[in-house]
Amino acid sequence: MGATFLHAADVHLGYEQYNCPERYDDFARAFEHLVHEAIQRRVDALLLAGDLFHKRTLEPRTLLQASYFLQTLREAGIPVIAVEGNHDRPRFHNELSWLDYLAELGLLTLLAPSLEGNRVTLTPWDPATRQGAYIDLPCGLRVVGCPYYGASTPRVLREMAEPLHTLRAQGGAPFTALLIHAGLQGILDEYAGTLTRQDLEPLRGAIDYVALGHIHKPFIQDDWLYNPGSLETNSVDEAGWDDRGYFYVEVEPSRRPAHRAQAIRGRRRPFLRFSFAVDAYRSPEVLEEALLAFLDRQTSEAIRRERPVVELALRGVLAFDAARLELARLEEFVRERFQAVYCHLRNLTAPTAFEVSPTEEMTRDELERYVLQELISRDAQRQPQSERWARLLLDLKRLGLEERPPEEVIALLEGALGEIEPLEGDAEC
Repeated sequence: MGATFLHAADVHLGYEQYNCPERYDDFARAFEHLVHEAIQRRVDALLLAGDLFHKRTLEPRTLLQASYFLQTLREAGIPVIAVEGNHDRPRFHNELSWLDYLAELGLLTLLAPSLEGNRVTLTPWDPATRQGAYIDLPCGLRVVGCPYYGASTPRVLREMAEPLHTLRAQGGAPFTALLIHAGLQGILDEYAGTLTRQDLEPLRGAIDYVALGHIHKPFIQDDWLYNPGSLETNSVDEAGWDDRGYFYVEVEPSRRPAHRAQAIRGRRRPFLRFSFAVDAYRSPEVLEEALLAFLDRQTSEAIRRERPVVELALRGVLAFDAARLELARLEEFVRERFQAVYCHLRNLTAPTAFEVSPTEEMTRDELERYVLQELISRDAQRQPQSERWARLLLDLKRLGLEERPPEEVIALLEGALGEIEPLEGDAEC
């Protein structure tokens, strides 16, 4: 007797990324697409490996979204089997979670072992109490649940190993999937409290398919460990993992191996990342012109129709004063060129670097003039007249120290500025 199921994780309903309403709706659209796929493929079950929600405290509209889609699956006769992720857990100890609430309504089956001290008990799902560690579906699929336990997960798995092997020896369902919200060591360095392969090896022979969640990067190991990744893009770093989505799994116990898993890319809004080097441009105007040409080469009408999220990183050494770089204006260029639903401009530029290397023979006055001239030369446009600007600043300093009358200061400024060629963008005096 064969079975089919979808395995997904990290839906994160309710995430209003960048405080952008469109992004809030995107996470619901991604889940809606998954639900429609389950119905279209007529699967026997949908397995959710944690983090259905993004926050422990839900807005009513987020709960409404989840209830509506889960009700759609129930009406189609497709059971949803879930475990709690770290984002789903209740805010306070022993308080019910929103997944418990959905389980009480009969919209999903929430699995977890019973923990008493160091002892782990695996009991079958009881429809009356809405509790249990595993469920046997009519299609021949057994699903065992292990929610997020953080650093305690390896210990819990060690305690689960013997009961799982006992269940397998007793017969029943011919195919067993472990649904667990836990990361695997070595996939992403920033995740703490992850499992090692040694933590999972004692489960071999008792578990046919390990359905992971928690880490948003997809991977498959040994046709045994499966992690689908996030449905939508929770951070710009995830944009590089294009194969994120869910698994469609076909089970036929007479085969070896008994299952075949197909990774399917989820439907989500495009995230585009670009890097633009600023070093070659001697003024903000020339930089803007080059940036517009660069952006036009990257976009198309098809991309604009999808209204992507765009990240642009400005890199390199500026050849002019950083204060003249109008970041808001550049961000608007990006938004307009791509029709982006959101644009993130990262200014990673650095001012022109220089080293002041005076000689030991310089007098104090010579040293002061030298340093001022070097500072002014950092702006490539003022570099040709840096000596005149330095002389003007030193003359102004001298008049101030001598407490000369304001009329004399004004006369000095008028005379000096008449000799210095103004730059485009400089205020008129």
